Amino acid sequence: MRKEILATGKDVEIAVQNALDALGVSALEDISYEIVDLGSKGIFGIGARPTKVRAWIDMPDTVAPLQHGTVTVAPRKEEKTEGENKPAQGQKKNRNNRRRKNGKRQGGSSLHDFVPPAEPSQPKEAVIPEAELKMELVEVKEGEDLAYDFVKQLVLHLGIQAEVTLYHCEDNSRRIAITGEDASMLIGHHGEALDSLQYLANLASTKKNAEGARDRRRVTIDIEGYRAKREETLRALARKMAAKAIRNNRNVMLEPMSAYERRIIHSEIQGIEGVATNSIGSDNNRKIVIYLTDAKKASAESAAEEIENDLPETEDATV
Repeated sequence: MRKEILATGKDVEIAVQNALDALGVSALEDISYEIVDLGSKGIFGIGARPTKVRAWIDMPDTVAPLQHGTVTVAPRKEEKTEGENKPAQGQKKNRNNRRRKNGKRQGGSSLHDFVPPAEPSQPKEAVIPEAELKMELVEVKEGEDLAYDFVKQLVLHLGIQAEVTLYHCEDNSRRIAITGEDASMLIGHHGEALDSLQYLANLASTKKNAEGARDRRRVTIDIEGYRAKREETLRALARKMAAKAIRNNRNVMLEPMSAYERRIIHSEIQGIEGVATNSIGSDNNRKIVIYLTDAKKASAESAAEEIENDLPETEDATV
């Protein structure tokens, strides 16, 4: 059986990420999708249209069939009795109760709006640390791996003096490594340019190769070992913020991150007792909230000290 949704965003990358979130999966290769409308920025904002993608996943036949084979993601409407929720005479409406048409609170998501799930969330996809990931160097002919071909041609056309190599990883993903003196210019601030390049490589990989097959294994691109350095920084940040949440007995919200970086934070927090994670927000403003669980009530202070003792001395969370 197929579960299908229509997701939107200001560009294809964000629309696909919204589809992943709505379908409850984290890896691009777990879904199939097609671009319905590339959207338009309009003129001075007039006539602007969001990008639309149709995404779907195949589900076991034991699941009850869905009507028309689609799932519509929409806020639940509660029945209201006559006069319910109307302010008393002379009483002003609370601005915090205003909501948009799509059911979201105005002003975007915030830590005050976050409510921990009633039940523990399903375990997030485990991320093998870069230092422990086993990779095998492979040689492919042109047309056999479209993601590798795309990156190699892009580097060539940009005139960057760098070497591009392909690896197959133990987690059934692919790694494209770019090394060279000029390669670092493709990283960008906090890896933003690198993430965009990686996204485009994954898109290229969804097309049929020379053998008429599609390789849906996830593609990760690394430049001069940047991923390992950034991952080490993010894992240290996750431990530090978890200790802060336990010590202060309150939730902690991190800055917006890419889907790849959020997976690293989720993976690291899974190994820390007393805290869990959830994501709030949408598009480029999607953030992680580290919240407390019932398990933390045993010895919060000692747990926080133990986590902090394992942290590096530096508090810098940037690479």
